[in-house]
Amino acid sequence: MLSIAQQNSQRLSLLINDLLDMDKLIAGKMIFDLQAHALLPLLQEALRSNQAYAEQHQVSYCLQPGSELTASAKVDALRLQQVLANLLSNACKFSPAGATVELSLERRGEALRVSVRDHGEGIPTSFQARIFQKFSQADASSTRQKGGTGLGLAISKELIERMHGQIGFDSSAGQGACFWFELPGALPNGAP
Repeated sequence: MLSIAQQNSQRLSLLINDLLDMDKLIAGKMIFDLQAHALLPLLQEALRSNQAYAEQHQVSYCLQPGSELTASAKVDALRLQQVLANLLSNACKFSPAGATVELSLERRGEALRVSVRDHGEGIPTSFQARIFQKFSQADASSTRQKGGTGLGLAISKELIERMHGQIGFDSSAGQGACFWFELPGALPNGAP
């Protein structure tokens, strides 16, 4: 009983925090501290911070070789970690045990693309159009197996857009999913 109560209180806490974040974003009251940051160290930090979650799901992380070593973007580092935590945790939840979640960074013209790829079932075609909507979940039944509030991707979308970027995904049934976001690159000294 105590374990169930603790799990329910943790879920309630996550829901309240997500609702507060969404409310701040919609009201335009969330403050962003946009600074030029090298992205690679932020990606490495996200992997370290989310390692325990990956282990809990028997999944490993891999930072793909060839990542841009000096690529910088103007971001709010804390909010970027929030987006990365959401994408990495979703990839873990939807990956089979023993799978590897791949994180990569590449330059696409003037933009920098960060991708999180899983090797799960992929996103059902019928759900793809709603994936970034609030409270959207592919399994909306009361017996959902994956957990979550259905706000993480909606919040991630808002955060990336407030950092002047865009977010999207690629998925085919049975082929997993690749969530990505692109941010405008910045020079290391902070110039746009």
